[in-house]
Amino acid sequence: MGDRVPVGYDQDPPIDHEIDHEIDAAIDATIDHATVARIIRRATELAGPERHADSFAGISRDALVAAAAEVGLPAAVVLRSIALERLGPEPPRHVTDRVFGAAVVSVDDEIPGSPEDVLRRIDAWLVDGHHLRRDRIRNGRGEWSKRSGLVGVTVRRLRTATGEGRLGEFSQVTAAAEDIGTGSTAVRVTVDRSSNRRRAVAGGATAAVGGVGGVVAAAALGPVALVAAPFVVIGGVTVACTGKARARRTTIEVERMLEAVADHQAPSRLRNEVARRVIGRRAGQVELPGR
Repeated sequence: MGDRVPVGYDQDPPIDHEIDHEIDAAIDATIDHATVARIIRRATELAGPERHADSFAGISRDALVAAAAEVGLPAAVVLRSIALERLGPEPPRHVTDRVFGAAVVSVDDEIPGSPEDVLRRIDAWLVDGHHLRRDRIRNGRGEWSKRSGLVGVTVRRLRTATGEGRLGEFSQVTAAAEDIGTGSTAVRVTVDRSSNRRRAVAGGATAAVGGVGGVVAAAALGPVALVAAPFVVIGGVTVACTGKARARRTTIEVERMLEAVADHQAPSRLRNEVARRVIGRRAGQVELPGR
């Protein structure tokens, strides 16, 4: 009798293992994709930048794909994400982009084929279709620039008149390609329209300043001129703000080109005799050089 100890006094109550299993199942059920992302981010912060850099450098692509599969992410999506990451950082965005449009436009896409094949088809479109000069293609990267001189200006005008070759007016276009590992290539085409945007903004600013001057002069000239002057100011601001629409049209043009590349469509080449005839009328006998 004296050896008996009441339960809950000096002795732990019996463990209900079924309850533990139910709790574990409930915890596991709450770990969705968003939760996993927060856990990884928080664990990275707790580990510190040096430890994270050392550990992440040793993770292979297969291990990363396997880890993502554990949380229900398809392997194809993870492989594409890895390839896009290897393309490098996207162009930085600035506050002025909201008004004047992005100074640098970039478009990402996935195109069937190897990186070499995809870049070759992009090169054909940029050189033959948009009349850009090929500067270099090496190691999955390509650079093209705007053609100068009488021939370049004439061909660009002819292309624009037919509604084609609109990327030829920009100073530089670059492309990067990375193998996804599924028979497709992740590609990023970047268009530098900073000089075009500066000209458009300068033109709008000039019109706006002229409009302000007109308002001052209108105050002395009379009420009729004062009423008309604000419309000049509005026109100048409108010219500056159309850069956003131009940036959108540039993005659409790149997307159209990538769709044609994916469909193995060849660009339409400007006939040499047509170009020679137009150039000849302007500057005598000028031969149209090859690529």
